[in-house]
Amino acid sequence: MQENKKQIFWEICRFLLIGGFATIVDYLVFALCNYLIFKNIDTHVNTFLSTMFGFISGLIINWIFSAKFVYRYQKKTTKSQFIIYVIICLIGLGITELGMFLGSSLFGKVFILWDKIDVWKWSFKIFLTLCVLIINYLGRKFLVFK
Repeated sequence: MQENKKQIFWEICRFLLIGGFATIVDYLVFALCNYLIFKNIDTHVNTFLSTMFGFISGLIINWIFSAKFVYRYQKKTTKSQFIIYVIICLIGLGITELGMFLGSSLFGKVFILWDKIDVWKWSFKIFLTLCVLIINYLGRKFLVFK
């Protein structure tokens, strides 16, 4: 069935709402790991681990709410759907980790004054979140909850 524009609009709004909540969880876990849990380790390892734990936290929140609330999927979700969902998320995680690594390598030492507040980390994290958001929506819509 062809979805009308109004249905797609509201689906995207629900996606952004749940995605926004998951992003807040992701960023809070990232900050907790970055500034408390892993603060005394190498900046590359800190960034990698903090990004990974934040991303996984957001992934879990997103899965819990995506099927019923965002996509209004009426059937019971299957293991294969979850596996495809995880693969899509792992692609997003790979893009995010690569981007954060590049940011850490290129800008982590250049902006000495900004290093104390990690402006480069947050700038890259926000930019990468927006890039991965598009991949996640399309992948879930057409591969997981079709």
